[in-house]
Parts: sequence; C-alpha cells; structure tokens
Amino acid sequence: MEPVARHSGCTVLVVEDNPGDARLVELYLIEDAAASFTVLKAALLGQALEILATQSVDVVLLDLSLPDSFGVETLTRLRAASPFVPVVVLTGTNDEELALKALRQGAQDYLVKGQGDGDLVRRAIFYAMERSHAAAALRRSESRFKALFANAGVGVVLSDFQGRVVEVNPAFLSMVGFDADELRGSSLRDITHPEDQELNEGLRGELLAGTRDGFQLTKRYVAKDGRIIWAKLNCKVMHQTEGDQPYTVTVIEDVTERKRLEDNMRLAATVFENSGDGLFVTDRHNNIVHVNPAFTRITGYQATEVVGKNPRILASGRHDREFFSQLWTVLLETGKWQGEVWDRRKDGEMFAGWQNIAVVRDAEGNIQNFVAVLSDITLRKQVEERLSYAANHDPLTRLPNRTLFHERLNRAIARAQRNQQLVALLFIDLDRFKEVNDTMGHLAGDMLLQQVAERLSACVRQGDTVARLSGDEFTIILEDVQDPRDAAVVAHKVLRVLLEPVQLSAGEAHISSSIGVALYPTDAGDPNTLLKLADSAMYRAKNLGRNGCQFHSEVVNAQAFERLALENALRAAAEDGQFLLHYQPIYDVKSGQPVAVEALLRWRHPEVGVVAPNQFLAVAEETGLIVPIGVWVLEQSCRQVKAWRDAGSPDLRLHVNLSSRQLRQPDLIERIAGALEGSRLPPHALVLEVQESCVIDKSFDPTALFARLAALGVGLAIDEFGSGYSSFAFLRRLPVTIIKVSQGFVRNLATADDSEIVTAIVALARGLHMTVVAPGIESKAQLDLLVRFGCDKVQGFLLAKPGAIDDVGALLGARKTPAALEGQKTP
Repeated sequence: MEPVARHSGCTVLVVEDNPGDARLVELYLIEDAAASFTVLKAALLGQALEILATQSVDVVLLDLSLPDSFGVETLTRLRAASPFVPVVVLTGTNDEELALKALRQGAQDYLVKGQGDGDLVRRAIFYAMERSHAAAALRRSESRFKALFANAGVGVVLSDFQGRVVEVNPAFLSMVGFDADELRGSSLRDITHPEDQELNEGLRGELLAGTRDGFQLTKRYVAKDGRIIWAKLNCKVMHQTEGDQPYTVTVIEDVTERKRLEDNMRLAATVFENSGDGLFVTDRHNNIVHVNPAFTRITGYQATEVVGKNPRILASGRHDREFFSQLWTVLLETGKWQGEVWDRRKDGEMFAGWQNIAVVRDAEGNIQNFVAVLSDITLRKQVEERLSYAANHDPLTRLPNRTLFHERLNRAIARAQRNQQLVALLFIDLDRFKEVNDTMGHLAGDMLLQQVAERLSACVRQGDTVARLSGDEFTIILEDVQDPRDAAVVAHKVLRVLLEPVQLSAGEAHISSSIGVALYPTDAGDPNTLLKLADSAMYRAKNLGRNGCQFHSEVVNAQAFERLALENALRAAAEDGQFLLHYQPIYDVKSGQPVAVEALLRWRHPEVGVVAPNQFLAVAEETGLIVPIGVWVLEQSCRQVKAWRDAGSPDLRLHVNLSSRQLRQPDLIERIAGALEGSRLPPHALVLEVQESCVIDKSFDPTALFARLAALGVGLAIDEFGSGYSSFAFLRRLPVTIIKVSQGFVRNLATADDSEIVTAIVALARGLHMTVVAPGIESKAQLDLLVRFGCDKVQGFLLAKPGAIDDVGALLGARKTPAALEGQKTP
C-alpha cells in the first residue's frame, strides 16, 4: 500500500489486484515527467478505502473486479466512502452496458485495459479532475445561491413557464404571511390585487414571448391576513438549457410604507413629526457617536464615515452663519429645535430635511448628548412646488393663469417705477375661435389653444410673460420697453404668426387675432386700470375689422404703426419686384477711367416714387429682409457687370455692400459662389464692401469668414474706414486689399484734423499694400486734396452720380474722363 513512486504533482490511487496491470498503469503515469504524478496502489477495495480515509487523493483508477468486491458494487462502495473524489474505471471487460452503469453511478470515465496507451490514461485522469473541479465549483455556487436565497432581505420567487411557483424564499413568505407549501404550485396571480392582475400578466406574457428581457412593476399583493402590500417587482426570464421552457425569477421588495409616504406627500397633507426616517446622536461636543440605517439611506454616508465627525459634514452651504447661530440659541435655551434644513448627500445632491433636535442631559443637568431625528422631505417639497405650479398655471397651455399674471404685472410695474421704464401690456383675443370649436370640436379647440400658446411664447423675450386669462383671451407683459414701437413690433409679430394655418387632427384651421395695447405709466399707473385699457383697445381693434392692433392712445397708435407700415411695404416691395439697382462709377486717378462700379439699392414705391436707402435699409436690417434683398442685389449686379465687361469694359469690377446681418448668414459663401457661377463673373471682379463697424464688433469675429471669401477669390474692402477706431494691426490679420475712407473725413477735409487723418490712412495703407478709395467727393477742392494725399481711386457726385443701367452703360461706353480728373491723369 506504500507509494512506489512519489512526485510533487497530483496523487493517483490505483486500485488493481493484478500487480502487472498495476505496474503498467504506474509506468503510464510516471513516464511523463512533466505531469509529476504520485502513485498509490491498493489490491483490495478495503485497502483503497483505508487510504482514502487517511490520505489526500486527487483521482482513483478503479478495477471493478477485486477479490473483496465485484462489478458496479465496487464503484458504489467507493463513491459512498469518498463521494467527491473523481473515479476513472479501468477494467478488462469491454462491456458497454457495464460502462454505462459505471458512468451513471458517478464514474468520470471508463477505460478498457489493453485499449490505449499512457496518453489516454493521463488524459482521462486530467479530464476527470477538471470535471470534478467544475462539479465542486458548481456545488459551491449552488450553496452560496441557496444561502443568498434563504437569507435575502427581499422576496425572491421562482416560477415555471405557466407561472406556477416553484420556490419561494423566507423573506417573501414573511411579507405575505403564507407558508411555502401554500404557494408552491399556485400562481402569484392568486394573491395579486384584482386591479393589478391584467397588467402583471401582460408584462409576464411579453417576457416569456421574448419581446422583452425583463420588467419592473409596482403592484399590490393581498396578504393571508387580508393586508394590502405594495411591492416593487423586478422580473427576469431565465433559461436552464437550450430548448427547455424558460422560468422567471422575480425579486420583490415591500414598498408599502414608502408608497404610503409618497401618497401622503402627493396630497401635501402630512407634516413630518419627530418620528422621522433618520436618527443620529452626538456627544456633548457635537461629534457624531451613532447613526441608524435610515441615516445612511438618506445621506449616503456609512456609519464608519461619519462617527467621530461633526454634523457639518452634511452642510450644503445654503444656510448662513446667522441661521445656525439662531438654531443653537433656541436649542440651548429650550432644549429642542425643529425646522427645515437643506443638507447635501454624499453624492453631492442637495435635499430638504425636517429636523427635530433635542438635548439629552444627565442627572446633574449637564448636557450629555444631542439627538436629531431627520426626515427627508424632498419629495414633499417637490409636491408643494408642483401644487404651486398647478395653482398658478393654466393646465391646458401651461401658461401663467390669471393669478400669476396679476402677480407678474404688479412686479413688472414696480420694477418699471424704480427704473423709470415702460411696461407694455398686450391683450389678445382670438378671432374665429368659436367657429373652430363649433365645427371641429372641443378637442380641436384645445389643440388650437396649445399651438397659439407656443406661437405667442416664441414671439417674446425670455423675461417677458405670456398668460392665458380665460377661454381664447391671452395677455403679454413686455418689460424694459424703450419705445412704444417695440410693443408694436411684438404685436405685429403676433398678428403674423397667428395668421399662419394651424394643423389640427380634424384638419387645417385659420384664425387671426385682435390686440389691444396699453402702456405704463403713459396710459395708466396701476395694474387693474392698465388691464381694462388694454381690453378696451382690443375691442376697438376687433370693431375695426379684426386681425389688427390698437394702442389705447391714438397718438401712440399712429407713431408705433408707422414703422409697421414701412415693414409691410418692404415685404410687399420684395415680393412685387419694386427694387432696382443704380450704379456709381469708381475712377482710377492715374488713368481717369472708370475701373469699377458700386451697386446701390433703390426702391421705386408705386405711390410715393423712389425711396432713398436711408429711409428703409435700417428696417430691412432689423427685420431680416436685408438677407433676401441682398441675395437679389448680388445676383442682379453680377449679371449686369458681366454684361458690361463683355460689351467693352473687360476689366470692370463690381463693388457690393454686405450688412452685419448678411455676414452672419451661414450660407453666405454659397450665395456668393452661386451668384458668380450663375453670372459667369470672375471672382476677382467682385469686391465685397464691409463697414468698419462690423469688422470691430466684439460679438462677431470675421477672421474665418474673410479667409473663406479670400479663398473664393473675391476682393475685400473695408468701408467707412476711420470712423470706428480700428487698428491697422487688426487689418493686417485680414485678407483686405481695399480701404474706403470714411465720407465724414472727405466732407471735412478743410479741417486740419481730418486732413491729417486721411494722410495717415493713405500712408499706412501704402505700407500694407492696400488700395485707398475716397468716396463722397462733391467739390474740386476735395478731389485735389485727396489726389495730393495719394488716394488711388475716387468716387462721388463731382465725377458721376449714381445712375440707371442705361445711363451707366452709356458712360462706360464713352470712355470719357470727367472734367475734374483731366488735370490729374498721368500721361
């Protein structure tokens, strides 16, 4: 029974009564030095059992035919003595039935003597050990699972495919009051509240159908004693092996108390008393000595993280020193304090807590401890906020209701009084709303009101107020109004957006609005009067034909809508083709010939005739109409200059002005490229003029845009240079090639200061290799000075006035030098 060979590897017990066979197996094992087997041998089953009882054995090689035991009984007896030691049967009988019985009795493998070599034996041993280790790991895992299942603090239920309970843990049994035998084989549906059964079954059906991996659900159980238990379920589907029917594992948490508290919070009717969730005790030095689990749950801090520390570890920073000074004064004088304290959880989230703090004194009256009961009332605060929101907002449109409107109007008037500003109140009534309600139904009417609310909100600034008073009546409070025309602009925007069709489920609806406007303090000095005057002005607008706006004051009405009339006329001009272009030549000083033309916009109004640009360009810029107008100017002028170049002025260039709003358009480059491509005008023939004020605007950096324009090949010019105090250092970073001197300097050349400025501009431009253009020349004296200063190109009424296409075409064809430039030409 002693080992014949010993190695540092695994230990193999060879149970074989034939010494030759035993020796052969031993040689099989030790011939592989790398495996390092320790071989023990026993000729009898009894000897083998003694070895297994006294020594550690990794694998048994067992002959089933032994002197003291025969057949499968041999394996059964050995497995009974050492059930976890893997066994490989090694026998001289090639009997498949016997092999199958051995494997069923727990043998890891079945080898026939004489069939195979050492590799086969060693491989069988290794495989047996691996399977044994895997089985041991599985047993440990099952043991841990059973312990977890039995001792889990939440309920766990295993159900089969039909929903019948297979197993249930003690926590769930304690929760519902049933015994395990009462639940096994039944369905949890039987103890589910009737109102929750269908939802539960529907989700479980989807789970088993494979349309979802799991689900969470809060439902009610009916306990054995009739109690209603609220539970939070987390259900997952599990598969044991492929092809088997799935089963479900449901983790169930009793949330009855939490649900009760949440319901009370939602009703905003329960005030937390001293029996709050969290408890912490401090010593007389106010260092924490004990916290309960609820404290950990509320704050996120474990006991070990706060014991020995001051409660200020929870401080949120929301309360100042004075707050805590008063707290301690009351606590020490009265022995208790209660109130709301905002603290911070471990994860940084702030929460509202209701704290009840009491002083604990010893027999001599000395302070021994402080006990604080902490209730997390964050949910209640949120409920209060929601209730406050509901009390102050219209439930349909979510706009402020009449109550909040009056509060906002009072505050707005108070601020306006302090800051000496205007407040505009717009009273809006929907035209034809009743018709929509009657023909399409109340649901369509509600949808219409919701869309109206959205459109009105989009018409105002963030600090303004849109409210719904009742039915189809809305109001807008505009604060920080500088001029009544500001209110008129908003009113006009409202009129326009409410004219647009409204898409409803029942079809398309068309409405309009009537608006009344009253101003504080111009029209009234108190909120109620202001509202009445705005309401009265609205009815006046309705009586005048609807879809209109009226100010309370007729004088203000006329002034405010003068601008709106201009805006409307501009829109009509853009749609009806009332714009035209004039061109003013730019002359080269040395040759005396026109080398470029500047495109100038004109408006031919059908009633008042030609309107000067200074009367409408500012409004076009403010309203955004300048963008489509600018595209039209670019396309028309490029085509015209291309025609003049083809007609005999091949080097003619075109100057076009770009406004601040145009520069901010994301598709500007594409528009310019499109105009050049459409007209076939070479890019270098186009010069884009940008005012200096746009270049130095701190809210807009033109560097990237100018780089893209230069890459396109167009020329860039700074217009009105010198008026904005920009630096040449800034210009050096821009791909600008032309500077146009500010016309203010040209007009005042007689003054020493302005003439010196022009001289400096020309000198510095020379150093930067830029061309200088002097516009707005109206006298020979101005021309002579500018030429003497060194300006390269000149422009102005003295040389040629802006003209129509035919007139400028004739001028270009004549190639005549203006008389004022005759003496300036270089031979």
